[in-house]
Amino acid sequence: MLKNTGLALGLGMTSGLAGCLGSDGSNTQFSPIADELTVWHAMGGTNGETLDQIGADFEAETGTAVNMEFQDSYENVLTNTLAAFDSGNVSDMLQVDSLFAQQVLDTGRVEPVANILPDDFETDDFLDNVAEFFTVDGELASLPFNNSNAIMYINRDAFEAAGLDPDDPPTTLAEVRSASEQLVDQDVTQFGITWPNHVWFVETWYAFEGELLTDAENGHAGEPSEFNTPEAVYDLYEWWKGMADDGLYTNPGIEAWGEATSLFIEQESAMLLTSTASVSGLIADSENFEVDAAPYPSISDTRVGPVIGGASFYVPAGLPDDRYDEIGQLLEYMAEPEVQTEWHKGSGYYPITKSSVESLEAEGWFEENPMYRVALNQLQNGDADNPATKRALLGPARNVQTTIQDKSVDIINSDEIDSEIESLKQEVEATLGDYY
Repeated sequence: MLKNTGLALGLGMTSGLAGCLGSDGSNTQFSPIADELTVWHAMGGTNGETLDQIGADFEAETGTAVNMEFQDSYENVLTNTLAAFDSGNVSDMLQVDSLFAQQVLDTGRVEPVANILPDDFETDDFLDNVAEFFTVDGELASLPFNNSNAIMYINRDAFEAAGLDPDDPPTTLAEVRSASEQLVDQDVTQFGITWPNHVWFVETWYAFEGELLTDAENGHAGEPSEFNTPEAVYDLYEWWKGMADDGLYTNPGIEAWGEATSLFIEQESAMLLTSTASVSGLIADSENFEVDAAPYPSISDTRVGPVIGGASFYVPAGLPDDRYDEIGQLLEYMAEPEVQTEWHKGSGYYPITKSSVESLEAEGWFEENPMYRVALNQLQNGDADNPATKRALLGPARNVQTTIQDKSVDIINSDEIDSEIESLKQEVEATLGDYY
C-alpha cells in the first residue's frame, strides 16, 4: 500500500487529470496502460533479454504478470513518459537515464519509491555511491538498477605488438598520448584511442579532478546558474585537440556509441572509453584479439572518483492504491541479491547492493572474471561524500548535454580554445538561466 499518497503530486499536474476517478473509485490521476504491470525500458540486445527473463521469473514466482516493453532508447522513454503524463495513461515503471533525473522529478508526477517499497526493505543495502545520487531530499526517489561508470578497454595484442605492457595501461591523459604515439608510429593501429562524443565522459573527467560541472553542488544543493571551467578543463581540451590534430584520436560522432565500439572491435583503435555495461559484449565480439578492462584515465594524477551512469526506475504518482502493492513487490524483487547478480553477469552493469557484491565475491566470480570488477573497484574507491562525484542534477540536462557535445567539436577544431571554452560556458549558463 502506498505509504504517503500525494507527496509528489501537485507540481505540473494538469487540472484535467487531477481528481479523475480510477477504476476502483479512488481519487487517482493516472490509469495503467494495461492490466499487467508494464515496465518501459531502454535495454536492447542481450541486456533486454536478461531483463525479460527477470520479468518472467518474477511472474512465475508471484503470479503477477509483467510486460517488459522496450522503448528503443532512453530519449524515447523520456519522450513517451512525458506524453503519457499528459494523456493520463501511464506505464507502471519507467527506466530513466540518470542524466534526465531532474527533468522527470520536476514534473511533480512521480512518487518516491521510498513510499512504495515494502516497510522492511533495507535501503542501506545499496552501495553508498549509488544511493547518494538517487536520494533526493532525504528520500530514495527511484530504484537504482542498471548503473555503471566509464572505464577504458584495451586491445592487449595491440599493446604487446607496440612494445607496451598491457598489464600497466595508461592512467592519465599524458600516458594515453604516449601509448597512442607508440601504437600509431609503429602502424599497429590507425588510432590510439576513441570514445563516443557524449557529455558523460566530460562529466567523468570533471569528477576525477574533484571539479563540479556547475555551482549548487552540481544541482544537488539548489538551482545552478554557473558552469565551471577550471584550469583542468583547459588541460583536457588542449590534450583532446592535440590528439585529434596528430591523428592519435578519432571522433566517431556525437553520441556514437556503436561506431566507437566498432572502431575498437575492428582494431582501428587500441583503446576505447565506454561503459562497464559493454564488458559482456566486448568479450563476445573480440574474437580476433584479447580485450581487457582498465580504469578510466584521469586528466592528472588526481583521482577523486567517477560519476554514476546508467538509469533507475521511476514510478508515476497517482495510480490506484492497489497497484502500488504489485509495483512495490517488483521493485523489491529487482533489488534482491540473486536478481542483481543475474543482471550483473548478463549485462556487465555492476551490482548495486552490498549483499549482491558479497554473494559474487563468495562464489569467486570476480576472481574468474576480473574485467567485471574494474568499474566496481573504481566506484568503491571513489569519494561518495565529494559532491563532484555526484552526477549533475539539472532540469535542462538534455540541452546542457547537447551544448557540451556540440561545443566540444568546435573547441577541438578551433585554434582559439580559450574563446571557445568561454563560449561553451556562456551557452550552458544561458540554458540554465532560461530553465530556472
